[in-house]
Amino acid sequence: MNNTDFLRLDEKVIAARKLEGIISACVYAAIVLALIYCTFAFQWPKWIVMLITGIMIVSIPFELYWIPMWKYRIWRYKVNETSIQIQKGILFKKKILIPMGKVQHVGAKQGPILKKYGLYTVTFATAVGSHDIPGLNEESANSIRREIEINARLDDEQV
Repeated sequence: MNNTDFLRLDEKVIAARKLEGIISACVYAAIVLALIYCTFAFQWPKWIVMLITGIMIVSIPFELYWIPMWKYRIWRYKVNETSIQIQKGILFKKKILIPMGKVQHVGAKQGPILKKYGLYTVTFATAVGSHDIPGLNEESANSIRREIEINARLDDEQV
């Protein structure tokens, strides 16, 4: 698989993943605050709060900067008339090849974070499981969805 033939996700996916990191950091902060309360209210050992706070502080740069950049740089996809190919993974690299004839369903979805950035996730299912191509702009998502629909020979009920 030559990386020059593969396409990247939309660059706005970095900002969307950073927003996800901010939400995660807020959840971590709420957990630390709950632990601080429990430590003083129930005389829990203070090392628990210090350990969790340390983990939170170390994880923030990863959540907000490095992981979104790494995922953008590593995530690749390629759709042609015979197959869908996906390359992903930071520590554990995955190269996935899905034959078009095995695709049973294709769709596009958009959650609140992706909607804020005008991005979509194209999902397609086979008998074995489902796969996603996240972080595509609307035009790319629609063209990929149509291309998979045509090449996999899906009718309107399967889209």
